[in-house]
Amino acid sequence: MPHSQQNRNKIQRKKKQLEKRIIDIQRLAIKHARKKNIQPQVITLPCVALGYLRACFSPRNTGYNGLHPALRRMESQNKFPRYPIDTTRPLEIYGSDGGLLAVRSTLVDPSAINELAKAVDRLPVPKNYKFRGINRSEYKTVHYGTWAAYSPKCMVTRELRDAGDAGLEFLDSQKPIFNEMSRLLGQYAPGVFKKLQLYPVNEPAKRFVGAWMACAVNNGGNHPNQTEAHRDVKESQYGYSCVIAAGDFKGGAIVLYELGVIVDMGPGDMLLFPDALITHRNEAADGHRISIVAFTQENVYDYWHREYNMKLPRQEAKKRQNGNKK
Repeated sequence: MPHSQQNRNKIQRKKKQLEKRIIDIQRLAIKHARKKNIQPQVITLPCVALGYLRACFSPRNTGYNGLHPALRRMESQNKFPRYPIDTTRPLEIYGSDGGLLAVRSTLVDPSAINELAKAVDRLPVPKNYKFRGINRSEYKTVHYGTWAAYSPKCMVTRELRDAGDAGLEFLDSQKPIFNEMSRLLGQYAPGVFKKLQLYPVNEPAKRFVGAWMACAVNNGGNHPNQTEAHRDVKESQYGYSCVIAAGDFKGGAIVLYELGVIVDMGPGDMLLFPDALITHRNEAADGHRISIVAFTQENVYDYWHREYNMKLPRQEAKKRQNGNKK
C-alpha cells in the first residue's frame, strides 16, 4: 500500500539521513570558507521578494512580452547591473524578504569541466530539437532523466530511452559534477534539497542527476547561441534548478529579468535559481558553449502526493492565503 506504515518508516529514515547530510554539507562549506578566507559577494534586492514571485506564479509562459514594461525598458537602455565572473567567491542574491533568488559558484576542477564538454559532444544526435514544432533556441537540446508528464507514474524521458546505453553512461560519468550541483542546493536551499530526495519513484525511473530527477543538455555547437526569454513553468515555484556551463566560449551571460541583473558565466560556473519564477535568457555566446540544467518537474511532486501523501507546497501556500483572508 502506498501509505503503509512500512513506507512511512522508510521515509522517516530517509528524512533523518538527508537532515544529517545537510548538516555535513553546511559544516564543510563553513570550514572551507574559513580556511580559504572566502567572503561571498552578497546582494539584497530591495524591490524584489521571493514570496511575491511565488504568489505571482503563473503556469502560462508569457516570455519577454509578459514582463513589466519598466523591465523591458531598463534592458533596452542597458540599465541592468552586470556581475562579472569571479571564481574566487560565490555570488549570492537575496530578495527583500530574505528569500534566496540566485547563487553563482564555481566548480574548481578544470579537468572535470573539460571532460563534461567532451562527453556532451560524444552523445548521439537527438531525433528532434523542436518543441511543438518550434525551435526555442539554436541549442541542440535533449532531456535525460525522469518526469511524470501526462502519466500517473514516473517515466524515463523518451530522449534518454532513445540514447540507450550512451545516455546512461553519460549520466553515470557526470555523477561527480551532479553531486557538486546538489551540494550547492543542500548548502543554500536545504528544504528543497530534502524534499527532492525524500520520496522514492517507481522503476525504471530514478534520480539521474544527483538531487534532481533530470537534466537538459544544451549543446551550442560552434555558432553564437541565444535562448529566448522564458520561465520553466513546468517546474515547481517552490523549487530550484541549477545550470552549469562548459566548453570554449565567451559571453553567454544569463539575464534574470525580474531581478534586473545580468550574471556572467564561464566554464565551470554553476547558477542555482528558481527558474519557474524568474524570466531568463542567455546572451549570445561566441564559440562552443555547453550547459547542463538540473531540474525536477512539478508533475513528479504530484506523483509523490498521490503515492505517498506528500504535502504539496503550492497547496499548503494556498491554504495559508485563504486562512489569512478570513
